[in-house]
Amino acid sequence: MRAFLDFWRKYSSLDPERMFDGWLREYMARYPELLIKQVGSWGGLDELRDVMLRKVIPMIDELIHEIFEAWMITLEVAEDVCSRAADLFKLDLDPIIVIYVGSGCGAGWATTISNHPAVLLGLENAAELGWITEEKLKGLIAHELGHLHHMKLRRGWIEIEEAEKDPYFQLYVEGFAQLCEHLILGHDSWHVAIGEDWLRICKGRIGDFAEEYLRAAERGDVRAFFGPWLEVKGVKHVGHFLGHELMAWLRKDLGLSFREIALLSRADVESLSKRFLEEVAGKK
Repeated sequence: MRAFLDFWRKYSSLDPERMFDGWLREYMARYPELLIKQVGSWGGLDELRDVMLRKVIPMIDELIHEIFEAWMITLEVAEDVCSRAADLFKLDLDPIIVIYVGSGCGAGWATTISNHPAVLLGLENAAELGWITEEKLKGLIAHELGHLHHMKLRRGWIEIEEAEKDPYFQLYVEGFAQLCEHLILGHDSWHVAIGEDWLRICKGRIGDFAEEYLRAAERGDVRAFFGPWLEVKGVKHVGHFLGHELMAWLRKDLGLSFREIALLSRADVESLSKRFLEEVAGKK
């Protein structure tokens, strides 16, 4: 973030093209692995450049004060959340927390940096979504630590990132991380909630959302259920809610333990996720 400040002081008054050039060559060039991850997420440098010019750079200009606020709060709460997760799961992940202003790849991203567990916190997305309070940022960090815990349990840091390309596996891992968020913080924290009525709406329309997820999974594209700039039937982050409900179903209806859920085979994940969605969709 200090490198971002250097970039911002120098380029914030310039046109978007020159701002992007500065972001790329004077800011992100300092962190090549972080840049490579973002380029890969967008499918290429041209695609990354396009989204930076269309959405991210104008957004940064509008939300710069919120970005700084999120940075300060993150510095205050991150260590406490990491300690809570370590105490709960009895795992010494010692994650790298990367706080940066990126290209809109998400407010949180559990991955590896230099072959070490890492949580990437994209403050441009956090600010846009309004996740700039202590409660929201604690939830976001806990959620991403849940992903890292899951990766550790499955002994596959890359496996989960690759497997998330499958719609049913993505629902499963996001649900597991949401469950971990609640366990780490000790209450039903929903950092993804947009507005006071978000949870009520999700519960009331769960059948419709489950049916729509099945359709989207058949098309092989469920981005609208998870992405910060997309929505399903006017509601953002529906996939996180459905995933959490999948976890509740696996625990209560099927009687699976936390560890059994964490270690489900890829085949079982697909069949059980589909079965859950079909059951919920059929109860409309």
